[in-house]
Amino acid sequence: MFEEFRVFTRAELESRVEIEYEAYAKTMNIEARTMLDMAGKQIVPAVIRYTTRLAQSIQAVREACPEADISVQTELLLKTSRLLAEMKRALSRLSDITEACAAMEAGEAQAKAYYNQVVPAMDGLREPADKLEMIVDKELWPFPSYGDLIFEV
Repeated sequence: MFEEFRVFTRAELESRVEIEYEAYAKTMNIEARTMLDMAGKQIVPAVIRYTTRLAQSIQAVREACPEADISVQTELLLKTSRLLAEMKRALSRLSDITEACAAMEAGEAQAKAYYNQVVPAMDGLREPADKLEMIVDKELWPFPSYGDLIFEV
């Protein structure tokens, strides 16, 4: 239709498509690298601080009163540690996939690789991060929570 009404030539249309593929790939690369940076430099350290506090709490309660019930703290420590390990695996996976896609030649194949591989890897990293946000002490969490954004803005 564009050709028929002389709006664009086929070459112009193909050029526009290539530009869109390249723009999508660049945007997804930036988003993935930002996610890697936020998770690796802010969320992981915050979760480590939280698990350290939990471990210290368990130890302090044990020392103060060996008969005290520390099942809640222990359960939180185990759950948080499992989610942290899951997050670390997802972080490594996203990093590897992002690097592989960034090394591809720009164009349709690269854009589709970002869509089919990087986006699901980003979702895989977000899942444990969202769960950890619900557990980690608000004072330690490096970003505003969903509740903060909804109710305190």
